[in-house]
Amino acid sequence: MNEFAKEILKNFVFDDEINSRIDLGIEQNRKGFGKISLQDQHGNVVRKGKMKFHLKKHEFQFGCNAFMLNQFPEAEQNAQYEEVFGELFNLAVVPFYWSDLEPEQGKLRFDHGSVPIYRRPPPDDVLDFCSRKNLTPKGHPLFWHLFRPGWLPHNKQEMKYFITKRFKEISARYADQIKIWDVCNEAQTIGVDDLNRDIPDNHVELAFDLAQQYFSTCTKTYNDDRMWYHFSGPYSPVYLLVKSLLDRNYKVDALGLQYHMFAGQLQYADKFLNPKYLFHCLDQYGKFGLPINFSEVSIISSRNLGDGDEFQRLIAEKLYRLWFSHASVNGAIWWNLVDGTAAYAPIGTEEGENSLRAGLVNYDFSLKPAYSALHKLIKQDWQTDVTLDYEVGAPNKFCGFYGDYEVEVETDSGRVTREIKLSKGELNQFILKDCP
Repeated sequence: MNEFAKEILKNFVFDDEINSRIDLGIEQNRKGFGKISLQDQHGNVVRKGKMKFHLKKHEFQFGCNAFMLNQFPEAEQNAQYEEVFGELFNLAVVPFYWSDLEPEQGKLRFDHGSVPIYRRPPPDDVLDFCSRKNLTPKGHPLFWHLFRPGWLPHNKQEMKYFITKRFKEISARYADQIKIWDVCNEAQTIGVDDLNRDIPDNHVELAFDLAQQYFSTCTKTYNDDRMWYHFSGPYSPVYLLVKSLLDRNYKVDALGLQYHMFAGQLQYADKFLNPKYLFHCLDQYGKFGLPINFSEVSIISSRNLGDGDEFQRLIAEKLYRLWFSHASVNGAIWWNLVDGTAAYAPIGTEEGENSLRAGLVNYDFSLKPAYSALHKLIKQDWQTDVTLDYEVGAPNKFCGFYGDYEVEVETDSGRVTREIKLSKGELNQFILKDCP
């Protein structure tokens, strides 16, 4: 890496204190014990056996947006995209940007075969992909003051009617299938020009009122951008906004914090790359008792960093360890998987936003070092494969990372496979029935 990269990294110091907190946090916050009891097909206690536990899917949300699903010019590229996506992630962000979901009034692009729009696969296609790859879907966003269709009237009351209609239509189709939503996006960045474009007053409150009405059983997230790390303790802008909503009994279930390392943000590297500073921020936002997800992660590997790929690997690996360790964080969502596919730039080029090279995979689908580093963390370092000699009267407990498990039970009479979910905050006492 060159001097420019080193200057950015000068506050990115993971000393013994930070590493100790991370290691301890991972053990305390991401792992737990499960107690097992076995019964046969008649409900009798199985007295002895051997068990194998294999973690299939983390409870922690390791995600990415799925905006490039079926967006490449060649079928082979689209197949490669699905493969590298499913091999690393367990969550996919489904696009619901209003201007692209309903470019013509009343003509919603929900269905397979909808008119193509770049980086906006129809939600039905993404949900099929999630089903095939065992991915949790997340909808983004229900309302944002940007990406509004041009046909919307310039009247606050009429716009409120259409916003309500949008929530109702999306809910009717997807509220039972998609259980996590970004309800409102980036209210901290709204400006005078936006306010003059007839957005309803208190649009954040409106969005959460509608979400509670139409998405009551879903996780309702407030999502904000880089402003969150302009940190002033309990007087930080994002903290004050969310506190105001909670104090007035709006149902905010989670907080999304974006982590885009765009060129204009590098001047703040002393904040967003300082692990002590990041822990201070997370400790403060954690006082809400809400799960926090790093909702849009872009870590650059630009050519002007010298060895940009190593720069990206170093930051990604350490930040994911830090986020994974904190009690309040429940996920991290990479924003663009493949280089050459960022917004506002021609596909396959390094023009515009593509020059940041913030993907984990090159455009030819060769893996970058950061992808390999995250794969090692998620699939090896944070993987659980353990065995248990089961016997009535023994503790019969196993310890592992929280998530979905495949359990193989073997006794003298045969072998069966069962599934359990080891979950943070639950009793995690399991009775496996119909065992041999």
